[in-house]
Amino acid sequence: MTCFYGSNYPTSNFYFREVWKVHKVLLDIIKGPHSFLTLTVKQMQDKFNKYWVEYLMILSCAVILDPRYKLNYVQYCFTTIYGIHASDFVQTILRNLRLLCDWYIKKSKFMSSFLGWSSNVSDNNSVDSNLHQHNVNMADLGGDYDKSDDYKRKISI
Repeated sequence: MTCFYGSNYPTSNFYFREVWKVHKVLLDIIKGPHSFLTLTVKQMQDKFNKYWVEYLMILSCAVILDPRYKLNYVQYCFTTIYGIHASDFVQTILRNLRLLCDWYIKKSKFMSSFLGWSSNVSDNNSVDSNLHQHNVNMADLGGDYDKSDDYKRKISI
C-alpha cells in the first residue's frame, strides 16, 4: 500500500501491480478454506470489480509500455486472475493499444504535414510481436519488485 500513500507520484504501472495484488488476494480468500469469509469477500470483490473494469485498459497499457514489465507481465497477472480466459483480455488490450498507436501516428503525420515537417514514421511499420520477449528476458524489476510476486522467478527460468 505504500505505492498509493508512500509516494508523491504513484505511477499507473506501479498502481496496476498493487491493484492486481488486491484482486488476487480477494480471489485467493474466496477459494480458500475459510468459508465464513466468502460472503463478505464476494461483496468486496463486487465493489472492487466495478472499479477494476473501468481502469483495467489504461493501467494495462501503461504496464505494457513500461520497459521493466512489458506484455508478459500483464499476461502473467491476468493468467493468475482469469486462468484460460486471460488471452481474451490481453487481445482486447493489445487491439486498443494498436488503435491508440495508429491514432497517434496519423495525428503525428497530420501535424508534420501541417507544420511542414517531414515524418520518419512509415505506414509499413509493424509491431514485432516477438520484440517483447527480448525485453522480458532482460527485465530488471529493480528495488520496486515485491518478493512475494512469482513473476521474476517465472521469467528467470
